[in-house]
Amino acid sequence: MDNVNIGPKILAANWTEAGIATVVVCIRIFTQIKVVGRVGIDDYLILLALATGLINTSLMTVAVHWGIGRHIQYLEPAQIVAAVKFEVLAQQPWGVVAPTFARVSFSFYLMRFVGQSKPMKRTLWQVIVVQTVSNLTTFILVLVQCQHFASMWDPSVKGRCWNPIIPINVGYAQGAINTFHDLLLTFLPLFILKDLSIKLRVKIILVILMSMSIFACVASVIKTIAVGNLRKRNDFTYRTSSFIIWLTIENYVSIIAASVPSLRPLFLSFTRKPTTLDNSYEMRPGGQRSGYLRHSNSRMSISWAASRTATHKETTAHSGDGSSEDNILAAQPFKNGITKTTNVTIQYGSENKISGIERTDMDEEMYHGTLK
Repeated sequence: MDNVNIGPKILAANWTEAGIATVVVCIRIFTQIKVVGRVGIDDYLILLALATGLINTSLMTVAVHWGIGRHIQYLEPAQIVAAVKFEVLAQQPWGVVAPTFARVSFSFYLMRFVGQSKPMKRTLWQVIVVQTVSNLTTFILVLVQCQHFASMWDPSVKGRCWNPIIPINVGYAQGAINTFHDLLLTFLPLFILKDLSIKLRVKIILVILMSMSIFACVASVIKTIAVGNLRKRNDFTYRTSSFIIWLTIENYVSIIAASVPSLRPLFLSFTRKPTTLDNSYEMRPGGQRSGYLRHSNSRMSISWAASRTATHKETTAHSGDGSSEDNILAAQPFKNGITKTTNVTIQYGSENKISGIERTDMDEEMYHGTLK
């Protein structure tokens, strides 16, 4: 068996993916602050996902330095201990929680589009809760599988450990749950967007952007299959390389897939110049208009419904008697004649109070930010 070293390839893949994910997340946060004008819980969660992913990659870099990616027979005992130690520390908890934060972040992002749909909200909350509980449970089980945590990488530390098949089966269960949720988050946007009254072109674009979790799903499947390599202790430092590669792909693809849909307002800002008041609205039954009110400073959108009520009042000039009509007429430049007064009432309502979601131009809504 040749003394090969695939460690540099592992690091090249890790840091390339980390760099791409970092750029995407930075652009996302810039978009939320400068274009949309708000930073939500999904944005904070994606920052946590990126931070934990970078910690995982940094620790894995140290593991590769000590021998991960090389056949175990070419390593000194001290190198083996250090390599396995930093790989374990990289995976637990950082390699576990990074994609978890990304999936939970994307679930909160989709919450903005479901309106008052209780089934959709329940589904997304199920993803959030199960993701958190299942991955936290996996991390705890890894911590307690040995009487002394250090005995996982150092044979000189004596203590009882579970049968190796138990953590392997836990890894399979965790991978199955994560894969199912990736698949669910891939197709859920189809059901969320299908009933929205938006242009077909915009709907197709949004579905494509929101369905990028399919790539995370593929990575999760392959990583779960590679879990079996963790039991091959006779050449652990080399055979575990495929698991590390796909774990990293799952981490950063989940982060990128959860962030790309949030970049659309920035792209639209390059092609659409904001104005103080957008006149693109449709007439609703009863003479009501619906549309979007643009604020040139904050660039935030406010959902609005405006109704016009014209009240005609006929008044004649007469001696003042202290009435309200006299006071109004006193402010007019002409004392005689008929005055027509038009009262315009604009009612503002928050998105979460609107029953259902109706949009005639999702381009405008996405330009200023998604539903609150």
